[in-house]
Order: sequence, then C-alpha cells, then structure tokens
Amino acid sequence: MQATLDAWTLPRGYSMRIAGAKVTGKRKVRWVCFRGGEARHHRPPVDPSVFVKAKEEGRRKPTTDRTSKKCGCLFKFEVIETAKDSDVWVLHYPNEEHKVHNHGPSTDTSDPRARKLPDFMSAEVDGWLREGRLVSQIQEELRRRGYVNVLNTDLYNRKRLLKKEESQQQQQGNNAQGGGQTGQQVVG
Repeated sequence: MQATLDAWTLPRGYSMRIAGAKVTGKRKVRWVCFRGGEARHHRPPVDPSVFVKAKEEGRRKPTTDRTSKKCGCLFKFEVIETAKDSDVWVLHYPNEEHKVHNHGPSTDTSDPRARKLPDFMSAEVDGWLREGRLVSQIQEELRRRGYVNVLNTDLYNRKRLLKKEESQQQQQGNNAQGGGQTGQQVVG
C-alpha cells in the first residue's frame, strides 16, 4: 500500500507516512502527512563562535541550525479492511479538517523519500561510488537518466556510509584472522 500511495502522492509534492496500524481482527492502517505534527526543539541555539571555529578547523558546521519541515498539517486518513483477511479496504477520514493539507506541495528535493532511487539504480550508484567516480559525474549520469531530484548531499552521505561499512567489514575480517586480538600491546 505504501508504494502505491507514494506513486500517487510524491509526484504531486506530498508525502504520507504510516502513523499506526492495528492487525488484530480487521486490519487498519493510519497515514498522516509527513509535515504533520510540531517541530521538536530540544537543542539550544548554537553559539555563532562554534560555526567560526568549525570553519577554521575545516570541519562541517553543526547541523543544529536546520529548520523543521513540520508545520502542524492535520491531513490524515485510515484504511480499514472490510472483513478479516479480505484485502478489500475502505478509506475513512476521521474528521472534515483531516481532508486538506495546510500547506502547498513540497519541492521534489525537500522530501527525502521523493529523492530515493529505485533499488536497481541505487545498486548501480553504489558500484560507481566504490569504483571512485566523482559525485558530480554520478549526479550528471543520474540526471541524464531522468533522476533529477537526487542531491549531491545524498550521494556524499551514501559514499560515507559505504566507506563505514567497508571499514567495519575489514575490521571484522582482521579480528577473525587474529583471533580477536586488536594488535595493541600493553606496556607495564
């Protein structure tokens, strides 16, 4: 159901997420707008000197200055199975206020799910990253193939994750060969 819903909503600039499901008796699934709810502001504002210091040291700036995409949108609906295990569902809006979004459509790049590549393309991108292709070259190839929503940040994040996974696999291999010893010596 989620894939079908995404195929309809994402091209129109909206995204839904599952907010709850009940599977005892007749199945019931509740979807809400991904911009529903209120932003959590748990972190204190970042002191501007932190940004300056990070830049001087060549580090990325802290990401606590990001704004939330949440805007309190009330749009939501439920689908309820007509009979147990029937796979026939009925759409139900809890109230009239849940039938409309309180915001316009999002841009194609603001919703991470709209930027997600299909599995076959994601596997190909992983191969290119492992080969050492430049992110700019990969992005150009993706655009040529019609995947225009992928940000270079998405590709850099994926590259970092692949390197981390590779490092962990090498470390596990080294631990298996060395009988679990880390190669560190204790000096007394």
